[in-house]
Amino acid sequence: IKQFLLLSKRRTALITQCLKDSETSKPNFMPRLYINRRLAMEHRDNPALDPSCKNAVFTQVLSLLEGSRLRCLVLCRWPLRYDQWWECKFIAEGIIDQGGGFRDSLADMSEELCPSSADTPVPLPFFVRTSNQGNSTGEARDMYVPNPSCKDFPKYEWIGQIMGAALRGKEFLVLALPGFVWKQLTGEEVSWSKDFPAVDSVLVKLLEVMEFMDKDTFEFKFGNELTYTTVLSDQRMVELIPNGSSTVVRYEDRKEFIRLVQKARLEESKEQIMAMQAGLLKVVPQAVLDLLTWQELEKKVCGDPEVTVDALKKLTRFEDFEPLDTRVQYFWEALNNFTNEDRSRFLRFVTGRSRLPARIYIYPDKMGSETTDALPESSTCSSTLFLPNYATAKVCEEKLRYAAYNCVAIDTDMSPWE
Repeated sequence: IKQFLLLSKRRTALITQCLKDSETSKPNFMPRLYINRRLAMEHRDNPALDPSCKNAVFTQVLSLLEGSRLRCLVLCRWPLRYDQWWECKFIAEGIIDQGGGFRDSLADMSEELCPSSADTPVPLPFFVRTSNQGNSTGEARDMYVPNPSCKDFPKYEWIGQIMGAALRGKEFLVLALPGFVWKQLTGEEVSWSKDFPAVDSVLVKLLEVMEFMDKDTFEFKFGNELTYTTVLSDQRMVELIPNGSSTVVRYEDRKEFIRLVQKARLEESKEQIMAMQAGLLKVVPQAVLDLLTWQELEKKVCGDPEVTVDALKKLTRFEDFEPLDTRVQYFWEALNNFTNEDRSRFLRFVTGRSRLPARIYIYPDKMGSETTDALPESSTCSSTLFLPNYATAKVCEEKLRYAAYNCVAIDTDMSPWE
């Protein structure tokens, strides 16, 4: 049925109507959460020191909501205009949260669930790096899959609820998941040859070669060493049949071995994905998932990963600048020289979001037209950048890049001790 629904010309209108018809009224109050991001940063640097992950932003937010009657708020199917689900007070950081702190908490949770850098440890147990990422092979080398070893299904369900809230609203939960996962969330069929190369391209190729291998080559390559076992994405070895680790695969049985490996790997995260889908469906009607392709679901939950200069130009407004002001020229020269990752970091520095769409408002900084080497300042609550007057485009590029990567704490809205 889904393939016919996707062909409907009224699909977009039906999605909008389904979301509107399933809305609930907004809550009477907004929960206020006190989050310690410095402890979260320490945990992110060395997760082994705290296996409970209690200091992660993800866990702090969930614990504060669970500790009161506030958890039920996340189940609500809020109107689109209700775009801030909780208020954040970052301990020892100055902030009056009018949206910027809340967006920052979502960005922190995203980074904890699926770190953007391959060189950092994964601070939470819910997702693991794909074999492609670990081996630096194949396509989609920055992706994660649900951890087959993690059986904390209520947490996966809560992740699904936040995904659903993102879909209904204007905010993003950026999860670097392959189409293999998104397809299962939308109810689309997954295929070994089409979808699993994004998870473990080496294994897909190995099994393909094995299937068409002659007997002499098979015995030369594997001898008596190949047994009925396979390694999952969490690096656990599992048996494919009873006593599989002590049963040698014969050439005549290789196709059955291949079938068993494919089944085990395709279903390795099935329970975790089902829990995420259950959470998603608490917030989004089944009809909406039926009407969305997996690519559309990903974009609605995570935003657009491509932060292009052309897209930024459409979303950026300069206030109190002359038409030919060199600051405007230097700003765009700097962003043109940025990588996509640089622009994503810059976007978060200004708006609290790491993906588009997000509007940006740029004003001259307090020094006015006076040339300075000061770092730029931002207010994520109003998505505003205060741009200094730099001597050259190169200096502008260096200062913007440094701020984007190093100025995470929010300390310009108020005194951090108020």
